[in-house]
Amino acid sequence: MKRRVAEGEVHHIYQKTKGGVVIFYSLRDYLVYFTIFCTLAERMDVTVLALCPMPDHLHSACRFASAEQMVRFVQQYTRIFVKEWNHSRKRKGSLVQEHFGSAPKIGNKAVRTTINYNNNNPVERKITARAEDYRWNFLKYFNNRHPFSKPLDESHSSHKLRSVLQEVRAVYKNEQWLRYSQLDLWMKGLSSGEVQQLADYIITTWNVIDYVGAISYYGEYAAMLRSFNDNTGGEYDIKEDKDNYSDAVYNDCTQILIREGYISSVREIPCMFLDRKMELYKLLQSRTAAKPSQIKKYLHLSGI
Repeated sequence: MKRRVAEGEVHHIYQKTKGGVVIFYSLRDYLVYFTIFCTLAERMDVTVLALCPMPDHLHSACRFASAEQMVRFVQQYTRIFVKEWNHSRKRKGSLVQEHFGSAPKIGNKAVRTTINYNNNNPVERKITARAEDYRWNFLKYFNNRHPFSKPLDESHSSHKLRSVLQEVRAVYKNEQWLRYSQLDLWMKGLSSGEVQQLADYIITTWNVIDYVGAISYYGEYAAMLRSFNDNTGGEYDIKEDKDNYSDAVYNDCTQILIREGYISSVREIPCMFLDRKMELYKLLQSRTAAKPSQIKKYLHLSGI
């Protein structure tokens, strides 16, 4: 089917992973994706009104000057993220479906609907009760530089954290995105609280979301949040799988496997041997509320 594009208008972009597998397991996964997305949006002059990566699929609402710009942008950030994701796990192969969904949104009502839909995905997927409580739609960063950590005062921070922040600023100044190897090095030796401060700092530094532009469709920030909570919005132009399950179970799976020593890192999961995955499949079936299809997606067993 021919792609519908309205030049200069907002488009809803929707991407599925191959086989519906989980790709966002950890803080590092989200931060690498976010910095790639924002760096390329800045370079290519793409206006971002909403962004909401979910464990097994991707949403955004962006304004593009042309169809060529849209396709080039989506292809580039997808290719780079998949390359980084694979490299961190010593694997090869595709991760996201080649063809992405897109739908132009003409008129204020249609734009509001897709902004609502993007930001309410975590509510629909039962991860959070309110849209603004999901870290990865970045709503709380509109008026707060540290919404998920304690306020950052570098003068009273540890030497390690101050050193890391200097390196973060250097990478950003060079107009680069973050890599897993950098995050691994930086987070090693930081306390859990410092890791959260670092994450908030990174998000705030790279963030290109046009909050003012998004809010202009509602009048004010509070009215926008009320709209999200009163009406989640619908998407009639892009077919999305609906199963009414809770995506919060993926975090439960990770906590059990890490806490009880079944794995040392979630990066092990995609490359495990099949017999080991089947062992963990049975374990998670008995220990979590995850549906069999969700456990298969989590363990990259979706083809079985």
